[in-house]
Amino acid sequence: MKSIKSIIAVSALFVAAASFAGAQVLAHSGDIAGFGGYGTIHNSGDPSGDSHPTFGASAGYNVTPGVTVLGEYTYMTLGNFGSGVTSKVQLFGGAARFNFLTSTKVVPYGVVAFGDMRPTESASGTSISGSGYYSAFGGGASIYCGKNWGIRPEFRFVRSELKPPMTTSYTGYNVFMESGSIFFQFGGTSAKKTTKK
Repeated sequence: MKSIKSIIAVSALFVAAASFAGAQVLAHSGDIAGFGGYGTIHNSGDPSGDSHPTFGASAGYNVTPGVTVLGEYTYMTLGNFGSGVTSKVQLFGGAARFNFLTSTKVVPYGVVAFGDMRPTESASGTSISGSGYYSAFGGGASIYCGKNWGIRPEFRFVRSELKPPMTTSYTGYNVFMESGSIFFQFGGTSAKKTTKK
């Protein structure tokens, strides 16, 4: 809850700063971002939720001002389980972002994603990996702080199916992810330029 309030507070400050900047989601432009946040596993057995830090990066292409396709990578640490055993999960996937506004400084959007998951356990210098997959949906806002850059708070619900190392069956988990990123947009064609003769 504290992390959600922090993201909202920081986003509000950047919204105020963005009021002085011009911005536009440009068709055929690129979008790269680095992000960090938390993922909370709600059915892990911990009644209060099981939260872990996450970080990663994404690279996207604005097919139109309203639609962005992207590839993304997420790393989540799961901590130390005793006896020197540590665990992590990596997500490799694709996503589509649907921008509801395209010529404003604050661009709200919805997002859907899917991909592969790789759980890994390590101990004494040896690592073993399992397998899995996930699907997700959520939303956020691209807040432009300059013409081509800004921040992007985002919230997602992730349904994962994991087969941990040394097991033969999949287990489903519900994960709520909250993150903040810094993004950069480059290239592209503005609507004003395409309509100008």
